[in-house]
Amino acid sequence: MRILQAVKYDIKFQFRHGFYYAYLLLTILYIFAFRLMPIDAARYAATVIVFSDPAVMGFFFIGGIVLLEKGQNIYQSLFVTPLRVHEYLIAKAVSLTLLSTITSFAIIVLSFGRVENPLIFLLGVVFTSVLFTLIGFTLAVRCKNINQYIIISPLYTIIFMLPMLEYFGLTKSWLFNLLPAKPSLILIKAAFYNITFADTAFGIIALLIWCVISYVWAKDWFYKYIVLRAGDGN
Repeated sequence: MRILQAVKYDIKFQFRHGFYYAYLLLTILYIFAFRLMPIDAARYAATVIVFSDPAVMGFFFIGGIVLLEKGQNIYQSLFVTPLRVHEYLIAKAVSLTLLSTITSFAIIVLSFGRVENPLIFLLGVVFTSVLFTLIGFTLAVRCKNINQYIIISPLYTIIFMLPMLEYFGLTKSWLFNLLPAKPSLILIKAAFYNITFADTAFGIIALLIWCVISYVWAKDWFYKYIVLRAGDGN
């Protein structure tokens, strides 16, 4: 029940700060662009856009959310309530993933008419959104302001994004299999193409492992840099 209430609060917070309106506009622009492109080029581009924009938007939005909450001194009183750290993190990931999923399906369905493999595509978007929201969280809790977050975030994520070089046909490496962008792109591409059972299993298992790692990382750093410091009055 506490998680549900926290999710509702986060959605209202996102509405109030214009997150949904911003992505409504972006979604409309993407749909118009893809409908004007040749089908093969549109599918190629849409896979990248769904991965790099709505599916990873949690990374960018969570920075703004955490830093806004810091500025409003929410953390000074948040954990006096019954809300626990894991419930707080889950609520943030769920609320942003909901927005990401709605946006991603809207882009694909309204641009192309259907999703070829909706369940696989859904898993790709959900796991990717959760993962990058949590990764963004680990950076946001250490940043003092939004400018610092914006400057550092590209350096923070570039390694995770290296498999995109393979998607663009620039280079290949077996090491890309160890990074989350590779399984994310595989699953998201299922919006347009049938993928093998092996690729599906690899994508799901790899992203699940990354989500667990990022959750533990985010929880530890939030406790260290937010909860303990709030308790100390710093």
